[in-house]
Amino acid sequence: MPYLTEHAVRLEPPSKYERFRRENDKFGAGVDAIWGITADGKVELQALRFDAKRYAVENVREWLKEHGYEDATIEPAKDEFSTDVDADAVEREALLMEAGEYPDKGAIITEESLQQMAESGVGAPVIVEHRPTLVLGWIRELWRKGKQLWGKLALKPHANQLIEESAVKGLSVGLRRTPDGGYALQEVSLTTHPRVQNAQLFGLEPPSLYIACDGNPSQVETAMTDDRITTEMEAIRAELEHERARATKLEAKLSEYGEQLSRAQTQLVRNAVQGIVERYQRESKLTPAAAKHATELLMALATNAPDAIVQFSDDGRAEQLPDAVRSVIALLDALPAQPAPRATRFVGLGETEISERRRELDQELQRLGFSVGAEQLPDEVLAQLYRGGERA
Repeated sequence: MPYLTEHAVRLEPPSKYERFRRENDKFGAGVDAIWGITADGKVELQALRFDAKRYAVENVREWLKEHGYEDATIEPAKDEFSTDVDADAVEREALLMEAGEYPDKGAIITEESLQQMAESGVGAPVIVEHRPTLVLGWIRELWRKGKQLWGKLALKPHANQLIEESAVKGLSVGLRRTPDGGYALQEVSLTTHPRVQNAQLFGLEPPSLYIACDGNPSQVETAMTDDRITTEMEAIRAELEHERARATKLEAKLSEYGEQLSRAQTQLVRNAVQGIVERYQRESKLTPAAAKHATELLMALATNAPDAIVQFSDDGRAEQLPDAVRSVIALLDALPAQPAPRATRFVGLGETEISERRRELDQELQRLGFSVGAEQLPDEVLAQLYRGGERA
């Protein structure tokens, strides 16, 4: 949809962005930028606007070619409402704003300011929620009544029907600061959140003041929301941060419980494996060295079936065990009982030396008050005490 007083050049589709912001004279006098802001906060140049009073279409085409945008499409400005295009436009008069102080916006609007807007704002677009990509119509006339600025809005029939069928009738004006310190009417927006509830078409109260952001694109969030929306957003952000902090604590607690459960399960499985190995040791099927290896093997296999290992340690039924564990158990069952190892005799001292050492030890035990005598000690123990017990 063409604009009345400016040529439009779209560089990126508006559907890519959640918010938009206009920066006037960004690329020189009469060349304004429309910034698109994505959901993750990335700012991109979405469109260009050329003042039709300064630039003819050919001038715009030359500018685009010089700046590397020669493939972009130009939507020429409409000089005025033509009878064939806008004969069906619906006109609606509305109180746009009043003179007064707006300290929250840092602005003082005087009757002179209103007169300046009335003289320069004809042709400004009527848009939705300060988004310049959705144009519902234009301002056909503007006039000042004392301390009030009134306008005649020319709306496309479908836009007028949408307004009538919905509750979206609130108005908010967009102003641009001029070099001489005054204000120019940039746009009029329909909004669901007017700062003054009666600021609407045919309303009696003044609408909320919106001052277009010019300068750093990062200012867009502060400049493009009214006070009530900003307060609500801050409350939502605070609640979101609170929930995030709570979720982080819960995740840490869950991780801690998970580690405790894992350690408890590992110990339970280890106790079960030790019980299984001790059973085979009691049956004399495993020597101490073999028992150690069997324990390590069963612990390694238990990682895939810990519950089955624990159950087997209680009832001895191997039906629920994995094949690998069942094979190990079958192997242990098939082992023959091992005969008890014979005592190993320690040597290294002759009989004379052993008798002498026994006598010396017996004297020492009596001196210390022990009732046991050295004669009760085997020769191997006595030899180990005095010579280190080297095995034959």
